[in-house]
Amino acid sequence: MPRLLPFTLLATLAALAGCQQRSQPAVDEQAFKTFTNDMQRALYHSITTADTDEHLGVVLLTLKLDRTFAPVACKARRAPLKYEQQLPAGFVASNYEALNQFVETQCWKTVYPEAPAQLFDEDGTLTVVAPIYLMLPGETQSLQTERGQYNARKQFLWQHLLRDQPVNSIGMAMVNYQANAQGKVDGCLVQLYPHPLRKDAFRLEGELQARLTQRCMALDLSQMPGFATGGQGDSVLDYAPWRVGRP
Repeated sequence: MPRLLPFTLLATLAALAGCQQRSQPAVDEQAFKTFTNDMQRALYHSITTADTDEHLGVVLLTLKLDRTFAPVACKARRAPLKYEQQLPAGFVASNYEALNQFVETQCWKTVYPEAPAQLFDEDGTLTVVAPIYLMLPGETQSLQTERGQYNARKQFLWQHLLRDQPVNSIGMAMVNYQANAQGKVDGCLVQLYPHPLRKDAFRLEGELQARLTQRCMALDLSQMPGFATGGQGDSVLDYAPWRVGRP
């Protein structure tokens, strides 16, 4: 069986039972700790910055990465009872079908850190099993909140700027824009930066930067959630080859 890594989001680390058909070289303790912490950061960021409705509960995510650290499988299911028992007394969970779908969607859109080579199985994949605790109440996700508006603006810009754009590296696009009272963009600056978890995979793609700037100048921001008349703002969008085409 593939190696199962202990990992918990929004909670303390929990060791999961795992088994192996073959012995594997020992992994440097600090390297393993760094990878585990970075995995937590990656999924936490992806889930908490999603433009979504209320999600409350815990699911068990099984994630597979290839040797480029891209996701090749994402499957979520209701977590075993021992994890549900860690939720507060009287906690009312959301619909688990919706929870599973949400976590799987974000799993496919996340930029993951490098992993120690010793953790990969013979087939060239690494399996991570993660209990994901979701604490996204409706009042914090609402468009009436600053957080809700920021996430909605980020999703709007992803859909209109980056979603269908081919990329050859991993990075972040910082989008700074200014629009008139009608929502027409009269100023836009797009800058590309290395992603903090994958600095090695960044390439400064001049053509991509030019395309994004051109598309930004053509936007109608009056349709963007939370748009303020004559407003200006900014947003940071993660990008990676496996994110292309995803919502």
